[in-house]
Amino acid sequence: MRTAAPPRRRPTATILVGIGMLGVAGAIIARPVAGPAMLVGWMAVGFVLAGSSQLLLARGVRGLRILAGMVWLASALTVLWWPDPTTLMLARTLGAGLLVVGGVDLVVAVGLPRTSNLRFAAAAGGFAHVGLGLAVLRWPSISAFTLGVAVSLWLLLLGTRVVVQGADRLRAGDAPEVVATGRWSPKARVFASAVMLGVSAIAVAAALVVQGDTTPDPGPFYATPASFDPTPGTLLRFEVIDAFVDGATAYRVLYTSRDLRDDPVTKTGVVVVPDGSDPQAGDRPILAHTHGTIGIDRSCAPSLLGSAYAAQLWGLDEFLAAGWIIAAPDYLGLGSEGDHPYLVGSTAATGTLDIVRAAIELDQGAPERRFAVAGHSQGGHAALFTGEWASAYAPEFELVGVAGIAPASELAAFIEANDGTLFGNLLGAYAVAAWDRVFDDIDAESIVDAAALPVVRRLARTCVAIGPEAFGLMIQAELLHLGFLVSSIWETEPWASRIADNTPGNDLIDAPLLIVQGDRDSLIRPDIQRRFVDRLCTSGQHVEYREIAGAGHLDVDDAAAGMVVAWLTDRLTDPSGISTCAVE
Repeated sequence: MRTAAPPRRRPTATILVGIGMLGVAGAIIARPVAGPAMLVGWMAVGFVLAGSSQLLLARGVRGLRILAGMVWLASALTVLWWPDPTTLMLARTLGAGLLVVGGVDLVVAVGLPRTSNLRFAAAAGGFAHVGLGLAVLRWPSISAFTLGVAVSLWLLLLGTRVVVQGADRLRAGDAPEVVATGRWSPKARVFASAVMLGVSAIAVAAALVVQGDTTPDPGPFYATPASFDPTPGTLLRFEVIDAFVDGATAYRVLYTSRDLRDDPVTKTGVVVVPDGSDPQAGDRPILAHTHGTIGIDRSCAPSLLGSAYAAQLWGLDEFLAAGWIIAAPDYLGLGSEGDHPYLVGSTAATGTLDIVRAAIELDQGAPERRFAVAGHSQGGHAALFTGEWASAYAPEFELVGVAGIAPASELAAFIEANDGTLFGNLLGAYAVAAWDRVFDDIDAESIVDAAALPVVRRLARTCVAIGPEAFGLMIQAELLHLGFLVSSIWETEPWASRIADNTPGNDLIDAPLLIVQGDRDSLIRPDIQRRFVDRLCTSGQHVEYREIAGAGHLDVDDAAAGMVVAWLTDRLTDPSGISTCAVE
């Protein structure tokens, strides 16, 4: 006699619950939340669905699954009934629930037969829950936006797992032995479980790295004196940096300069003086070495790195061997007090020209008054503006040449080209946060999605670095793919006008100019750089343009170092140089 088929309602309901979780995850990702009030409802629904899935899957391990289901249902009641819930309270509720249910999954895994392909899946689910729980609880200053991402990630993983388990039982008729053996491919289960483990491990690693992702805070050396000489370029303080580079002495310097309102401020940087020449001979030109993007927080100052900064100064050994004194500004607000005006040309120019003055004072007035300026990326932008400002701001100097390596030139075009990319989000967050601080007519809330504002502000406190810190930085920048700018910043006022004002090329540089570009640079695109050079040529600028085959944005400075050192050194004896502008 044929037995009746087991009821199919439970597996079908399990599948529908899993699909519901996936739907909630998608809804949160589609419209990231800006505050805890917006998140409460989604979290409550997610908790109810998670609790229901545990109850539906209770066969074979009924007591433990019922416990897990009750935990999630209690979590739903907690967030719904809690008076005025905060993001921190919601994060703790989710984190605690994940830890408890993760523990239940691990106990279930231990109780399954060793031959069961479900054992590894249950263990992976347990570790994934525990990992996500730890990440949520450890994430520093977690925002509703970030918590929403964590909730959607959890529901995405759990929902997929529940759908698979429901389908497994539906195919097998919900037979009790399925609990012990499973009918899906063991390889498929191992793969899916490995993905869950990997995601949770990444989440934990990101939380730990983000928690400590900045360089040390400045010490007393960087503090502005109670009173100081307001004359631009006055050397206020200096100290030797030990073991910086062979054949030279490096100094950390604090000097006077100007801010956006032309008020006296202090700025910092590094001056490197080569050994082996007579200071009184006055035969040592100065190279203003302007650095690329390193962050906008005060703790991001390159001079804070001490001797480790030498490795980041491309061409350092070659410049010193050619007799140049290196003057490398930190820029306003990096190290020194104040807000950093990221990609603001005027303060980059004054800070660069004033550290040249400070270098002359440091070397007791002995170096030549001839100088050059060279920089990469943001530093290229600073170099171009320094060239434009040199004759008016520092007429006592003779500018012999300017070199920009993949300079941030046509700002609007570069911003538009990188809109939505990982590095575009990072640099955009830096620019938005910095300009919100330094310009009275700029308000970040007018251009940034309210949900993404906490992430932007967190990025503003994070420095670009090599190693684990870079991982934390990229994770945060990646979050902005879910929501960032509400309109095209390059077309929205007053942002568009500020972008135009801080785009170089509006004034001629009274010296030869070299632009070097990598032909594989996806951030500062060569086609846009060529248009910038064409605009310079049209305006009458003396410019030489070179492209380096195979070079991208992050390696073009090292690839171009020898070329730039030779070109600038040649300008000391051949002031004219050549121009690659087409002759009409």
